[in-house]
Amino acid sequence: MKKAIAYMRFSSAVQEKGDSLRRQRKLIDDWLSQNQEFTLDTTTYEDLGLSAFKGKHAQSGAFGEFIDAIDNGLIMPGTVLLVESLDRLSREKIGEATERLKYILKSGIDVITLSDSTHYSEESLDDPYALIKAILISQRANEESEIKSSRVKLSWQKKREDAELTGKIMTRACPRWLKVSADYSQFEVIESRVKVIKKIFALRKANKSLTAIAKYLNDKSVENLSGRRGEWCPSVIEKLLGNKALIGICMPTHRGRAKGVKEIPGYYPKVLSDEEFYSVQEVRLSPFGFTSHSDNPYLINLLRTVMKCRHCGNTMVITSVSETIKGYYVCPMRRLHRCTTPAVRRELVDAIIIDEILVNLDRLQIETNQMSYLSTLEKSCIDLQLQINQLVQALAIAPDVKILADKIRILDCQLRKNETAIKVLRNKARLDKGCDIKNLDLTLKEDRELCRRLAFKAFREINIDTLTQQCDIYFSNGLIFRNFPTGKKNHIENVISALKYIDKNTVYF
Repeated sequence: MKKAIAYMRFSSAVQEKGDSLRRQRKLIDDWLSQNQEFTLDTTTYEDLGLSAFKGKHAQSGAFGEFIDAIDNGLIMPGTVLLVESLDRLSREKIGEATERLKYILKSGIDVITLSDSTHYSEESLDDPYALIKAILISQRANEESEIKSSRVKLSWQKKREDAELTGKIMTRACPRWLKVSADYSQFEVIESRVKVIKKIFALRKANKSLTAIAKYLNDKSVENLSGRRGEWCPSVIEKLLGNKALIGICMPTHRGRAKGVKEIPGYYPKVLSDEEFYSVQEVRLSPFGFTSHSDNPYLINLLRTVMKCRHCGNTMVITSVSETIKGYYVCPMRRLHRCTTPAVRRELVDAIIIDEILVNLDRLQIETNQMSYLSTLEKSCIDLQLQINQLVQALAIAPDVKILADKIRILDCQLRKNETAIKVLRNKARLDKGCDIKNLDLTLKEDRELCRRLAFKAFREINIDTLTQQCDIYFSNGLIFRNFPTGKKNHIENVISALKYIDKNTVYF
């Protein structure tokens, strides 16, 4: 039987409560009952509450997945796409809207608009009347969206003018230390949250770091502004400290500021004085409460962004560093009591990862009879695509397509992951052959910075378990070390000997 695919869309969440989705489904059911030579595909593409005015449905919605499925050969020529009308496919400007329609038709997929029973095919592109009709529908849809957009903008402009002149509340959405009164006439202050905010400002004014403030609040089990205990984090505190709503100013969004939308002073009730707020701003601009211009080379983390906590996945940071002490690697979530893994001596880890592994990287290559990780991924992509194509052909004759369709989805997901991994590997530059890491002096800032760059290129990721003193090392060349010990130094010859027992690019220790 011939295959039909349904696409349904509406723009706003409000429409979900209305008749839009039911109406579109009924049109599809009616058409199928009148055209029984077609069977509806089990995959229905739905963008519920996603606008087509700016093309969001094509960028991050189901319509984009539909286009991807065409690109990957998952939707065969001869299939028909059922939509209520062309404006469901796009409400963009005429050029973009007609190009989307042309692409679908040129791929051998017909489009049937159910509201006016029009059948568009690749031949329609040579029919001036069909083309003009499609263009006029696209123009009307775009104009309607432009009008709606203008009305919304004018409505908000009027609300902002009323708020500025009379203090009228624009919306119930407000900062979380306030709430709108039941009669919608004023904002009410939540005193318990304001008390916490004032404590945060006092701590920051006393030069406490953002991390120290978050730790203090979590230690005291203080509720955050969402009402949850133990979940304060530095980024939330940083945003709070710079929020002008604390001194009554309603700030436009970033997009609004770009369009010239102005602040509204006095819109919210002040919970801090101007002096309290602005006295902290200078301190706020420094992440640790003061500016440091240290030339200490040990402040350069050789494994920055590369080494992560195996338990929670956060990137490890350095702590307790001085001019003579290298300090420790620690999970940042430990400071916030959200990870229990202990700190580990940085000197020992660097001696193992840098002095043993990175220095001898040229000797840690996969044997010549083993494919590189990149080549393996590329071959896997070819195999996956062949399997997908074979399954797509089988769909045409299979009595039960559900199992085959599920297999295609799984294979397609793996194919996308492999393609992403290939892009990442290709974007990583190769190690500088002219640089001999053995000659670097890691007591110098310049050499430590160079070593850090080399480590970033050599390792995809290092997942360390400071509790068991082991780590998993993922090399950029595809080699993997599992449970590599970090508690004691290994002689490099023993490490190289272990390559003899490699299993699918993985060595177990």
